Amino acid sequence: MKKLFLILFVGILFVSGCSNSAINTSSSSKGSNDSGGSENDTIKIGMTSAITGPYSEYGEGNKRGIELAIEKWNENGGINGKEIEVKILDDQLVPDKAATNIQQLLTDSEIVAIIGPAGSGPGLATVPITEAKGMVHMNIVPQTVEVTYPNGTDNAPRKNVFSFALQNDVEANVLGEFAGENWEKIALLHESTAYGKSGMDLIEGMLQDDFNVKPVAREEYNQGVSDMTSQLSKIKSAGAEAVVVVGLGADLANIKKGMDRLGLNVPLVATNGALSLPYVEGAGDLVLGTIGSMIGALGQEPLSSEAQEFADAYKEKYGVDRYWGNDENSPQLFMSLNVANAYDGANVLFEAIKNAESTKSEDIIKALESISDFKGVNATYTFSEQKHHAIAEEALNLFEYVKEGEDIKLAPYK
Repeated sequence: MKKLFLILFVGILFVSGCSNSAINTSSSSKGSNDSGGSENDTIKIGMTSAITGPYSEYGEGNKRGIELAIEKWNENGGINGKEIEVKILDDQLVPDKAATNIQQLLTDSEIVAIIGPAGSGPGLATVPITEAKGMVHMNIVPQTVEVTYPNGTDNAPRKNVFSFALQNDVEANVLGEFAGENWEKIALLHESTAYGKSGMDLIEGMLQDDFNVKPVAREEYNQGVSDMTSQLSKIKSAGAEAVVVVGLGADLANIKKGMDRLGLNVPLVATNGALSLPYVEGAGDLVLGTIGSMIGALGQEPLSSEAQEFADAYKEKYGVDRYWGNDENSPQLFMSLNVANAYDGANVLFEAIKNAESTKSEDIIKALESISDFKGVNATYTFSEQKHHAIAEEALNLFEYVKEGEDIKLAPYK
């Protein structure tokens, strides 16, 4: 069997006057052609994501998912007899670093497709670069709609971008409907990024249009801020019965701790960051009662055959680690968005390259748009010229933190 040998190192790259932490894989130079076409014995993929920093649960998880997919394919002969390699750069969820990394990756003529990055900021900073190049770009982490559909979902997507992310319009519909059906005095709180603002705009619009509910307060915060007393005090004074948040796990932990200090004892309903490692590690027992939205595939019993294969492969390679979670028998739900999404995105990309029998971007794009009923871990995938996103509302469920004995676990919300 062929095996993937990844030689990873963390160093400093100085590109265009900027410094980036970098993780690279070894690759022998055997010749290449233009436009991403490769005449090598290998097929090379490029990736940028948040491998280190406060949001590294996304990038490190993405890296693991891609590595698992590469090993699966290489052990079965690669893509049409060619082994797959990946070159990974670290952007720490910083848009400028992500853009610099993409420019660096695109100087390597052996790279035939890009995977990543995490976050709306890095996503919006990088897709114009790959779009101008015509390079296939697999978007895999929760982001604003504009990353894939710059003119909205009613219009054509970027030709080169295919999304395995949980788009915030999909998540907003689920959260908006849930909040509107359960409370009248709702406060909204969101990060100040494009992801946070656009997602909350959608939720607020749905509350007003579908439920005739006007939020009692709407506040925002910057990613990474530790003290949200001002925003939460206004929300408490407004008499909120529930707080709906669009944000990431580390920030949600600070929000929940702030709510506890102020005695704001109302339900916290949040996007997928509520089901992440940093939220649980940062908020501890305070997570009890929090309700969050998530792709539900890894919460099903029994798991689908695809999800079980993925779980078995992960556990064999990495063991029961912090990404897997506390339950030795079942992976935690957040793995859907920091490992399984990258695993699915890579598998679909490799299937398209195989079907295209080519590494030229235009051929891979055509093959991707022909993918139909491809069964992955998170969903069954079908794309077309007008549909470049993978995850729809039916893939999502709501989950709540509950106490089972001495343990805190996630359970489907009832």
